[in-house]
Amino acid sequence: MKNNNKKLYALLALTLGILFAVVIAELMLQLLDFPPRTVSGWLNCKSKNPDQCNSMGFRSREINYSDDDFVVVLLGDSEVYASALSFEQMPERRLEHFLKKYRENVKVFTIGDMGYGQDQQYLALKKYFKKHRADLVLLMFTARNDIENNIFPASGGIDSIKPTFWLEKNGELRGPTEKWLEPADSWFKLVLLWQYYFGKQLGKSRLEIWEKDILPAPYRPLNNYQGEVDYSWQEIWTKHPQRAYKGLDIERIGPGNKFTPRSERRKYGINLTRKLFSEIKELTEANNGHFIIFKETRPWELDNNGLEKVYYLKGKYYKLSIKQYQDNLGDILDGYEHYNIPLNLEKYTKNSEDFHLSHEAIDKLMEKLSLIISKKQYFIEE
Repeated sequence: MKNNNKKLYALLALTLGILFAVVIAELMLQLLDFPPRTVSGWLNCKSKNPDQCNSMGFRSREINYSDDDFVVVLLGDSEVYASALSFEQMPERRLEHFLKKYRENVKVFTIGDMGYGQDQQYLALKKYFKKHRADLVLLMFTARNDIENNIFPASGGIDSIKPTFWLEKNGELRGPTEKWLEPADSWFKLVLLWQYYFGKQLGKSRLEIWEKDILPAPYRPLNNYQGEVDYSWQEIWTKHPQRAYKGLDIERIGPGNKFTPRSERRKYGINLTRKLFSEIKELTEANNGHFIIFKETRPWELDNNGLEKVYYLKGKYYKLSIKQYQDNLGDILDGYEHYNIPLNLEKYTKNSEDFHLSHEAIDKLMEKLSLIISKKQYFIEE
């Protein structure tokens, strides 16, 4: 009996010792804040343009206006952030400049950042409306990657997570996965420490879950094709096999809007994007504002509308169609007030490798957009 008691006491002492060690280790890690918790979503301005950030953390002027001002909010991604342009060349500044030709008391503010889809745009706008008003919300849609940014729960080369919405099988919108700009993983540092050294990065694990449980099948390239083939993709991949076209097989990067026929994943992305448009529109109108979507139409979008082209990459053939691209855009924007604004410029991107709009293109785009807005009855001063 005494031996049994000794064993029990020894086990109890061991258990208490382990528990004490765990508590001490957890407290030490909390004090050191290691590993840091993963924040869902991002703001780049403080690290990239620290002297050009407003109180919400966006690259934009401070949010100040009078009761008489017509307030415009410009939603978007890297195109409205415009990292390659000076502060005065930013879209918000140029739009305000052109709008003042029609009405003096106008203020334009940016809500947008690099890599933002409509999910983060919507959540940021919700935060904006808690303190501020907007007479007009303009969403600058980026056709080359907005759908992808909405579909996937992580973005960028390091798979940064963000609050993500998804569609149920019946088409209902669900989400977000967590609150915007708040930690998304465990509070316990010992759990984070295990994941840090032995587990998967949160972004990667979420991508796997989305692929397995949420997303329908992506575009499937052809195994064989008889006809004219462009081998430029293969040449680029041969030079940069570690990074070129990474994610193409799941429609995460690349010309997904041009793949034909349209995949089930592309249909899902279109429907998800439209749902997010509706959330932004309803939020804006609930706060007594008007909602408009706009995008630039680049010269290549107007050429060879029925042309199909096949590219070869690693034994597969990918068929692209400008008509499919136009059909996808039509289905995304149908039913919303939207404007496709043509850019008839020779130099409309920063350079041949950077597809962001040049300052000349931004000027032309904002000038044409301001003309559209100037004719709206709600903009015209009484």
